[in-house]
Amino acid sequence: MPTVLIVDDDNAFRKQLRTLFDHGRGFDAFVEAGNGVEALSKTKRRSLNLAVLDFSLPGMGGLQLAQELKAITPELPIFMLTTDYSVDTEKKALSSGITAVFSKVDDLATLAANARAVCGIE
Repeated sequence: MPTVLIVDDDNAFRKQLRTLFDHGRGFDAFVEAGNGVEALSKTKRRSLNLAVLDFSLPGMGGLQLAQELKAITPELPIFMLTTDYSVDTEKKALSSGITAVFSKVDDLATLAANARAVCGIE
């Protein structure tokens, strides 16, 4: 079963994402981090099937983290979450190797459905 990396500096939002990817929905485990440095450290010790990153992270931003993750695991699907969604943000993210961009303020069920599809969960 797939393992998901969740990176967001907001603990309450990480909890919301954990609930979204609950074991009953086909995901096996979660690796959580509050910033990019922590995420990279934990990524080197685990096999991941999906990364869900906040666009605005302290220190290393989400786009930079995505590039670092791709350098370690080129085939890793990466979803970006942002509160300030725009077409420009999405274009920048997609050109950085991010698989898809989602708004934090929209219904996150779309995120979960896409995560299941990317991870091969029916």
